[in-house]
Amino acid sequence: MPDSGKRYWALIVEDDPGHVLFIKAVFAHFDTNAYISVAKNAEEAIAHMRGPWPDSDVGSWALPDIIVLDIVMAGLGGLGFLEWYAGEPRLAQVPIVVFTASKDVDLERKCRALGAREFKVKPADFSELVPLVQRVLGEYVAGFSRDSSETSA
Repeated sequence: MPDSGKRYWALIVEDDPGHVLFIKAVFAHFDTNAYISVAKNAEEAIAHMRGPWPDSDVGSWALPDIIVLDIVMAGLGGLGFLEWYAGEPRLAQVPIVVFTASKDVDLERKCRALGAREFKVKPADFSELVPLVQRVLGEYVAGFSRDSSETSA
């Protein structure tokens, strides 16, 4: 996605307001193509994904292009969101990057088994998130283009 000029929608699922500010700031600085919306917990993210959004400028039933998901949150938490996501086949087209403070290897395995494309432990420098999101989106777009051309042949 770098330098493509193509806008994309990233749904950030994060309950820490300070982390939300950091994430928004690094995207504003390093990738102005990203339209960022925020869900404060898994339940709000699920509501986002179910739509519709009559007051939104992204479309009434549009899905985000990518989800950046924290795991440790009140309520369902990130794992609860991933379990819901795994049961929604229409959402498989939306890649998820887990961005969490947990370094638990078993948690990483579980997240990937539930559909997360990447698992990144939150660094001191949040700008590391931007190239990761760009890479996952690039892989998704390339895979989607390949799948579309194979089915039309």
